Amino acid sequence: MSSLRNARSFAMISFLFCVASCGTSAVDGGTGGSATGGTGGTQAGTAGTTGSAGTTGAAGSVGAGGTTGAAGTTGVGGGAAGSVGAGGAAGTTGEGGRGGALGTGGSGAGGRGGSSAGAGGGGRGGAAGSGAAGRGGTTGTGGGSGGATGTCPATVASAGDSTKNVMVGTLNRSYVLHIPTGYNGSKPLPLVIDFHPLGGTGSGQENSNGWKAKADSVGFIMAYPNSYNSNNSWNVGFCCQDAQKNQIDDVGFTRAMIQQIETIACVDTKRIYATGCSNGGGMTYKAACDLADIIAGAAPVDFRCVYGGSTQSPSCEGCKPARPISITHFDNTGDTALVPYNGGTTSFAADCPPNMSCVGMAFPSAQANFSSWQTIDGCTGSTSGLSGHSTCTTNMSCQQNAQVTMCVQQGGSHCGNYSSLGIVDIAWEMFQKQSLP
Repeated sequence: MSSLRNARSFAMISFLFCVASCGTSAVDGGTGGSATGGTGGTQAGTAGTTGSAGTTGAAGSVGAGGTTGAAGTTGVGGGAAGSVGAGGAAGTTGEGGRGGALGTGGSGAGGRGGSSAGAGGGGRGGAAGSGAAGRGGTTGTGGGSGGATGTCPATVASAGDSTKNVMVGTLNRSYVLHIPTGYNGSKPLPLVIDFHPLGGTGSGQENSNGWKAKADSVGFIMAYPNSYNSNNSWNVGFCCQDAQKNQIDDVGFTRAMIQQIETIACVDTKRIYATGCSNGGGMTYKAACDLADIIAGAAPVDFRCVYGGSTQSPSCEGCKPARPISITHFDNTGDTALVPYNGGTTSFAADCPPNMSCVGMAFPSAQANFSSWQTIDGCTGSTSGLSGHSTCTTNMSCQQNAQVTMCVQQGGSHCGNYSSLGIVDIAWEMFQKQSLP
C-alpha cells in the first residue's frame, strides 16, 4: 500500500511538473518540458515522432515497469514560412515586379526518447522557425523615356489600311489610317501624320515614300489625311488655292482626326508627329505653329513656312507655337521653280486671299526659313553638323530642349529626294528624341 501511495504521489508530482513546465504555448516555437525518468524502465524509450506545428510535446505517461515511455512530439518550426511577396506594380511599359522568395520555415528538433527504465518524458518543442517573411516584389521598371502614355480603347483597329471619316463643322473629312503589321493594341504606339502635296491624296501619299514600310518595320501608326476641295490643297496661311481661298479649317480637321484615332487605336499621346511634302510640307509647318500642344515634332519637306507676312514676302511671322517644338526641314538645291531653294516667285498660283483670285507669291529661301525657326524656338549659339548625317545642320541649344535641323540634297527635285536624302530614316531618328513634356 505504501508503495502504491508513493507511486501515485510520484505520478501526481510528475503531472504537476509537466503542467508547470509544458503549459506554455509554443506559439513562438518554445521549448517543451523535459521528461523526468520513470521508475523501473528496462529499455530505452524510442525517439519521438515529429511533433505538430509549434505545440509543446505532450509528456509521456508514467511507464509501467519496463514499458517504453512515449516520446514527446517534436514542435514544428514556430515561424510561419514567409508568404510570396506581391508583385510590384508594373510601369506603363515595364515588367511587373518579381514575387518575394518564400521564407524558410524553422525545423523542429526531434523529440527526445524516454530515459532508460523510466516513463518517457515530454519531448522538446521545436525551435522557433527561422523563416523571414517573404520579400515583396520589386516595383516594375517603367517604360522608356518618360514611358508611353495613352489609354488603349477596349476595341482596337486591326492591322492594315482603312478609310475613316470625321465631321469638322459642317464638312465630312476623311483620311487613310494604317495600322502596322503585328499590332495587337496592347500598348500605346507613336502616330505619324503624312500630308499629301497639292493635287495629291492620302492614298497616293501612302504609296509615294517609305513611311508605311517604316511603320511596319518599327511599329507605329500612320495617318494620311485627304484635303477638302476640288484641287486637293491645304490652307497653310498664304497658300494654297481653293483651301486658302475658302478658308478651310485644316488645323481643326487635323486635331479632330487625332482625337478620333485615339478612340480607334492605342496611341502614345506624347509621341504624335507631322510630316508632308510641298503643300503638305506647308501644312506640317501650320500644324507645328498651331498644334504644338499635341504635336511633338515635325519634319516638313520641300516647302517653307508661310504662316504670315505678305503676298510678296510671306514668312513664319505670327507663328507662335504653344511651346518650342523641334523641326527637321528637308530641302533640295535643284528646285528653282516650284519652291525655289534660294527663294523667289513660284511658278504656280498659290496665294489666295479670302474671296479673291489666286496669284503668284514669293517664297522665302530655305536658309531664311531655317533661321526663322531658330528664332521661334529661342535657339542660341551657332549651328553644327548633325552627327552621322553629312547633309544636315542643326542647332541643339534651343529652349525646352527643342532642336532645329535642316538637311539639304544637292541637286535633286521637288518631292523626289525621299530615298537619296534618306528623309524617312532621318526624320524617324529625330522623332525618337522628341516627346511632349
